[in-house]
Amino acid sequence: MSTEVEDKEFVALNAESIQRLIEANRDARTDRRGAERRKQQRWPFPGTVQFWVRDAIGDEYEIYATCENLNENGLGVVCERSLEVGTSLPIAIHQPEATYHGQGVVRHCTPTKGGYFVGLELAEAMGQ
Repeated sequence: MSTEVEDKEFVALNAESIQRLIEANRDARTDRRGAERRKQQRWPFPGTVQFWVRDAIGDEYEIYATCENLNENGLGVVCERSLEVGTSLPIAIHQPEATYHGQGVVRHCTPTKGGYFVGLELAEAMGQ
């Protein structure tokens, strides 16, 4: 018996795998976002992202978000919940061919009409 999870490849979320992901979805990126403020180009990238967050009493819950953009150092997502700056959390980017997983840190969380725009820095980009 085969399931979708068993059929998918699990890939560590790092600079190399993100570059492959961007290249594989080249049609999705139409312009650079925020290039004037960042060392790395950030590209539009639609996709589903999953996080696991611990609440104040230590219970873990999952949040699904929509990825807006990414680069080798991090990603920007829109989600329904606010996330505290400095929070470290596991991340999974779900694509048809693979699930990319890694660790990220919340760098900013800005309220928007549709929820919150959250900037995440990948642990690997921080040398962790």
